[in-house]
Amino acid sequence: MPPRKPPKRLFKSKDVIHAYEHDRATKGGLKRMVRDHLDVLQNIEFGLVHCANEDPSIDDSTIAQALRCCIRGTELGDEADPRVVQLCDSVMQMRDLREDVSEELWATGLRTVLGSVKDHSTLQPGEKSYLKFVGEYVR
Repeated sequence: MPPRKPPKRLFKSKDVIHAYEHDRATKGGLKRMVRDHLDVLQNIEFGLVHCANEDPSIDDSTIAQALRCCIRGTELGDEADPRVVQLCDSVMQMRDLREDVSEELWATGLRTVLGSVKDHSTLQPGEKSYLKFVGEYVR
């Protein structure tokens, strides 16, 4: 009888990000972010909540759109939604305050917050489920 081969799952790396996941972090990375870098997440969320408090027309889908722009580093032109521009500016102001945080860590924080938006909202126009959720923690 030939020797048995070890199962393939032993050789899979838990931190591998496949091509179809290029803009998402692994679950382990997200958990680590929440556990080890809550301050970074709070900085990002503070900027978003502050803008939403100033402009009641900002909803969860606008926040998700702004976070995607920040993650990709998209330049926003004159035709961009002014609310998205305002949110991106607010997030970038927070980024400027946190010079001690690496670009990679900040990008992971942005992806984590975007994941939270998706988890707490259906992203329908006018929905503010995420804002209500995070508003309890960020003042």
